[in-house]
Amino acid sequence: MSRLFRRLLGLAVCAAVVCPAAQGQDSSDSAAYRALTQTPAGALAPLFDVSVTGDRARSTTVVARYGIMSFDSHEYTHDFGLSVVVPVGSASVSATGGYYWPNCTDNACNSHIMASVGLAQNLVAIPTGRGDKRATFDIGLTTQLGYARPSDTTLVSGSVSLPVSLVPSPRGLRLVPYVAPGVGVGLVSPDSGTEAGLQFMLAAGVGMLARGFTANVALSRVFLKGGNWLVGVGISIGDH
Repeated sequence: MSRLFRRLLGLAVCAAVVCPAAQGQDSSDSAAYRALTQTPAGALAPLFDVSVTGDRARSTTVVARYGIMSFDSHEYTHDFGLSVVVPVGSASVSATGGYYWPNCTDNACNSHIMASVGLAQNLVAIPTGRGDKRATFDIGLTTQLGYARPSDTTLVSGSVSLPVSLVPSPRGLRLVPYVAPGVGVGLVSPDSGTEAGLQFMLAAGVGMLARGFTANVALSRVFLKGGNWLVGVGISIGDH
């Protein structure tokens, strides 16, 4: 099963490299990129939730999230978020509030508040291995709808991803590697008109599960020529 996981990782990376190069880019692609990277879908690392771990949450949790992306040689965008994750049956529903803060040296960039709601579900959990090498190969589903209104512009985003992970059997500290290929749509509506488009997305990371604590480190990207990778982290404390 670990071999299958490596193959899926290779396919995801290959698709991420080939797909963006195989298509031309226009204003609709740029609009999608802007809307996605300036709302939680592309501005923060993925939530380390039931779609990745396969573990159904037992109580409401609060997750602190942070993302950083370079958009120039000496300039970065800092993104901060706070998510409330509520278990609903075997799924979880999340609500995120955040702040998009581009740190430009000439102070020409504007920051704004952003928000999103999301749904996560585990689709497939396949046991593999025996004894101390027991693990579960998981496939999940996440959907997200985001919103922001910088200056006189409205940004709306939507995304769907399929996290694929390898979850060790429950015993002490567990490290969970995952990849999450997906697709996102974004709409930018300034006073001059509306542009909307679709872009491929990819996240890859490692999460840590411990009693009363989870942490997640990931690289993610909305694929546009000239776009950048986001480095994101998430931490939650409490009974999961």
